[in-house]
Amino acid sequence: MLRYAFRAVPWWRLAAATGLVLVLMEVVRRWPWTMWPLQGCAVGVVAAATLWCFDEPSADIVDVTPRPLAWRTAARASGVLLVALAWGATVLLARSSLFDHASDVALQGFAALLAAASFATWRRAGGTAVPARASAALVVVVAAFCGLVRPGFDLLPLFPYADGSGNAGDWATSRVLWASLAGVAVVGLMTALADVRWWRWGGSQM
Repeated sequence: MLRYAFRAVPWWRLAAATGLVLVLMEVVRRWPWTMWPLQGCAVGVVAAATLWCFDEPSADIVDVTPRPLAWRTAARASGVLLVALAWGATVLLARSSLFDHASDVALQGFAALLAAASFATWRRAGGTAVPARASAALVVVVAAFCGLVRPGFDLLPLFPYADGSGNAGDWATSRVLWASLAGVAVVGLMTALADVRWWRWGGSQM
């Protein structure tokens, strides 16, 4: 399993992504009031890096081997673990500048990570070889847009800041949204790994 993970996971790409997350959160730590939108961008990079862990350019060969999807997903989870540890470390380092909401910020990244892992596994189970190719860049753009423009912040406060008053968003609602996303992602991931066929999104069968 370790040998497969060493060859299959794009470690250099993950290293670059985790480094970018560290830089973004360091900027937020130094200038939280003016640079807070970069926190949302960092969450998007976490999700994109997680998606990259599941790309399989050699899917035509790998998908017909005796190794099941669950085994391959477990092996690739080592890359996801690196992303998770990096996110936890960056939030810990920046906690003094996160408006006493470091745990909420941490939740955002971990929920995004779980959602990305669930989506990528779902696509892999449906036969898509490289799910990150079409979705990694998109998720970063969407996260950046939500962090910078913050559309519908009163209804969907994905990235609130400060004390949550006025147009800063609602931390309590945000917490519920991200926790719900994490819960749905876990269910989706378990369903994908159980190889349930009725929900497949096209592609070849595993």
